[in-house]
Amino acid sequence: MTDKSNQIYDSLAVIYDDIMKNVDYEDWADFIDAVIQEHHPDAVSILELACGTGKVAMYLDELECYEITATDNSEKMLDIARPIAEFKKMRINWKQMDYKNPDYDETYDVVLNLFDSLNYVLDKDELAKTIDKVVPLLNEDGIFIFDVTTPLHSMEVEKSLNEEGITADDYRYERRSYYIPAERIHMNEFEIEKLDKDRVTVLSRTREVHRQRVYELSEIKEIIAKTGFEIVAAYDEFDFIDADENSNRITMVLKCRTTP
Repeated sequence: MTDKSNQIYDSLAVIYDDIMKNVDYEDWADFIDAVIQEHHPDAVSILELACGTGKVAMYLDELECYEITATDNSEKMLDIARPIAEFKKMRINWKQMDYKNPDYDETYDVVLNLFDSLNYVLDKDELAKTIDKVVPLLNEDGIFIFDVTTPLHSMEVEKSLNEEGITADDYRYERRSYYIPAERIHMNEFEIEKLDKDRVTVLSRTREVHRQRVYELSEIKEIIAKTGFEIVAAYDEFDFIDADENSNRITMVLKCRTTP
């Protein structure tokens, strides 16, 4: 996610907000704000990695207490986000960037990587390297917040994610979701068709296949131990409850290790 993540998300961009329509971005942003206030109340600058169409960044911007840079590897995702933010006169800085190869020109008080984006990293050692690349992005006392989904989440939602629909822009799509327990891989396959204005003729057709590896809490802890980070907190989904092996989604809060 050659890295094909930008390619697949370039195709998915046109239906992304439709398939994510049940996500309560405002509540998610409020939780992230609460986590920041709990662990780094003086934070001002935020870098969001893999921001998608920027909904969390926009809700955080509405709080008027952060300076936000929102990045995604897909320029088409950002093309959807930018005009909305401009219309609302938001101050977000949008930037194309691959979270696996971040730009180190600036540092931030908080780095975010949400929406289980890190589940796209299928190898444990590669995930440790990806997480470690965030270390140089942080100011002193900065925090890294990310979430991952677990095997329990995939077993619970794999069938409910199957769906089909038509967007307001005349894109017809079908999503097929299935989980492979032996490999800890969750698959999402998308068929996307651009229809004419009468929704009769198919003008173009694309297909995307998304592969994510799901991780247990114990695995995530082992991976982080190989990085320059230490764990500050591990929360169950979007609540200030400690995550455990029964968690469906885990929100991690990390800080750079201090040298003795």
